[in-house]
Amino acid sequence: MTGSTQLLGRLLIFFLVFFLTGCQLLPTNEEKQVLVTTKELQASSQALQANFQQALAALEERQLTNQKQQAKELQQLRTLVKNFQQENLKLQQQHSSQIQQLGKLLEPSFSTTPLTEVVQEDGKMLLGQHEWVYFPAQKLVLPARIDSGANTSSLHAINLQQFERDGKTWVRFETHFQPEKDQPASKVEVEAQMIRKVTVTQASGSETRPVVSLPIQLGNLTQTVEFTLTDRGNLTFPVLLGRRFFMDIAVIDVSKAYVQGKPEESSL
Repeated sequence: MTGSTQLLGRLLIFFLVFFLTGCQLLPTNEEKQVLVTTKELQASSQALQANFQQALAALEERQLTNQKQQAKELQQLRTLVKNFQQENLKLQQQHSSQIQQLGKLLEPSFSTTPLTEVVQEDGKMLLGQHEWVYFPAQKLVLPARIDSGANTSSLHAINLQQFERDGKTWVRFETHFQPEKDQPASKVEVEAQMIRKVTVTQASGSETRPVVSLPIQLGNLTQTVEFTLTDRGNLTFPVLLGRRFFMDIAVIDVSKAYVQGKPEESSL
């Protein structure tokens, strides 16, 4: 009995040890759940890391593309600036050349007709139906029609603009300039103080015109004349001299033209 009891005791101890050891080797449900969660977290982490790497690579690629695009646009901008500078230089050179040419045109280049004062026995100037008129302030010579039927004088003017200067109203306008018959007509800008405005009534209707006072020279006569400004582009003569100008100082012979001649350079 004693030996059997000892054997049974040993077997019982063995099974107890085996049972306890086996229970420790097999995972519990909680341990299984933890293992599953850990694997899922590892998988999610790997997926996030992969996505992050892809996003980072895409960002780097976009930055590289943007840098290339910016470099391309910068090069295009530099090319545009260079072209603009070249064109601007050409324009400046052309403008300078045109100014020089215009300066030569504006220099008196008149015929050698002597500037003499043709007078009648009564001492009055003799004027033809057309005469040359010189505007000394503008160094401008224009052909004028002498019209005894018109009361006031008129000057061709386009692109009229009013502006203030020293508290007074001035006008800026362009008028034609023809240095010689064989040369094309040019335009000269004139600035003058406006004296007043007048309303002119014609067959086509009424028109309000500004009036300016400009010094002129006709023959040996120098006088300040009031001109109404209007567009005479459709007329042959840019200047019309009315009877206010030549009343009591001149007579008109309509059978003649340019009696007083054209001013010489030396006479100006």
